[in-house]
Amino acid sequence: MNWWTFTILLLGGLAIFLHGMNVMTDGLKAAAGSRMKLFLKSMTRNRWTSLLAGTCVTAVIQSSSVTTVLAVGFVSAGLLSFQSTLGLILGANIGTTITAQIIAFKITKASWLMVAFGYLFSVVFAKKSYKDFGTIILGLGLVFLGMNVMSEATTPLKTYLPFIELMEGLDNYLWGILIGTVFTAAVQSSSATTGVVIVLASQGLISVEAGIAIILGANVGTCITAVLSAIGKPRAAMRVAISHVFFKVAGVLLWYAFIDQLATLVGLISEGNNARQIANAHTIFNVGNTLLFIWLVNPVSKLILWILPVRKDTKKLFPELHSYYLEDTSMAIDLANSSISKLGKMLLKLIENGLNVALTGNASQLLELRKNDAVIDRGQKEILAFLQQIQSQSILKKETKRLEQDIEAVNVLETAADLITTNLVEAAEHRIKNGFEVSAETIEKLSALYAVAFDALSTGLKEFSGQSLEKGEKLSKMEFKEQLQDVRSYLIRRLSEPDEMRISIYRFESEVLEVIRRLHSLARRLERKAG
Repeated sequence: MNWWTFTILLLGGLAIFLHGMNVMTDGLKAAAGSRMKLFLKSMTRNRWTSLLAGTCVTAVIQSSSVTTVLAVGFVSAGLLSFQSTLGLILGANIGTTITAQIIAFKITKASWLMVAFGYLFSVVFAKKSYKDFGTIILGLGLVFLGMNVMSEATTPLKTYLPFIELMEGLDNYLWGILIGTVFTAAVQSSSATTGVVIVLASQGLISVEAGIAIILGANVGTCITAVLSAIGKPRAAMRVAISHVFFKVAGVLLWYAFIDQLATLVGLISEGNNARQIANAHTIFNVGNTLLFIWLVNPVSKLILWILPVRKDTKKLFPELHSYYLEDTSMAIDLANSSISKLGKMLLKLIENGLNVALTGNASQLLELRKNDAVIDRGQKEILAFLQQIQSQSILKKETKRLEQDIEAVNVLETAADLITTNLVEAAEHRIKNGFEVSAETIEKLSALYAVAFDALSTGLKEFSGQSLEKGEKLSKMEFKEQLQDVRSYLIRRLSEPDEMRISIYRFESEVLEVIRRLHSLARRLERKAG
């Protein structure tokens, strides 16, 4: 044994294999685009459709972590219950078995051709779909190339007596499970463990039973990866990780006593092909677990919610805006949109009583109104910081446009809040300082126009959120201008009344009218951005 050559080839082959998996996954994600997110949204009505959705999406993109990010994002956005995500997770466990099935096929000799073909496609063609296809083939070629290198590295082990004796020691399946767990936790990839086991099995270096034991260990090891990746992430992500651990560990405990029977079954399915037998055992393990645990979704979700109850984050106004979701920029933008809609609702509550306080309120009420601006400012900063993080990612052209719309919408909301808590409050302080009152008729006219601006802002927020509007809900710009001019003319006519405070009153009423005009103008900007 030349240990130096063995180590370099084995580690180099493993590195090529893992890089190929990443390249292939990136290509599949790019090809699938935002369609996988829309598919998940439409397919999570119950545990069975969630199961199918999780299986299909993970099989297509070959990344259960992306499926998990989307699932957690839906929960954080309030689009899904935690219970619904369990079906997705179980489906993702089935979807990941496709990897083992692919690498079990003996087409590794075509690896160099696939690498060359995939690279040319991704470089030569300008069309995105061709580039994505080339990236997928390039990644798959690297996967097989890595397996070739690992196979070459392990060939001398066939005659290396200490290794043969070590493999014989794997008749104790607990050792196999432990090895699979540790190796998977170390390389952070159950697919890598599967690839190595298939390489060893195809050369007759490991028995099918020992290979199955290691594969079971890999399923436990991937739980460690899930838990570590969830630390410091949103609580919803940790719940998903815990449920992942529960399903995998419980499944391994159930199958441990039936490793020999499982080996016999896959031997009948793929007689004489050890690589395919291990791939099939991996599939049967995950499918069998899923068909069992899908009936236990309700009690498992209650158990996990009891272990990790809902906890309100008081430090952040929008705790769902977490860097965890940047793994899928489309989901991150959706969460930003959801947070903007929430900020809009806070603004509407602020605006609702703003005019009444300005026209008739006292100094303490004005102070309370001004304090509310801090909440809007805080929300704006949190959303803009998150949008800035998204902007630093590699995003599509249409996502760049959505980001621009979101940034504009957040600024519109913050400006609207300033109109109430600064401009309107300062005008009201002028009223209190000079000790005059506004007539009942003027209050009525200003309130009617203010209600129109408020409704326009509410309509703009609805459009931004993608809600459908009722017939006649949208007021034309011309109609508002006519009403504004009527009130303005009324205030000018009143300027001629014999009252020593008339000029101060007119200044106050004009400032209020200007705030109303600007609120309506901001609402129109929001509508345009929604469109």
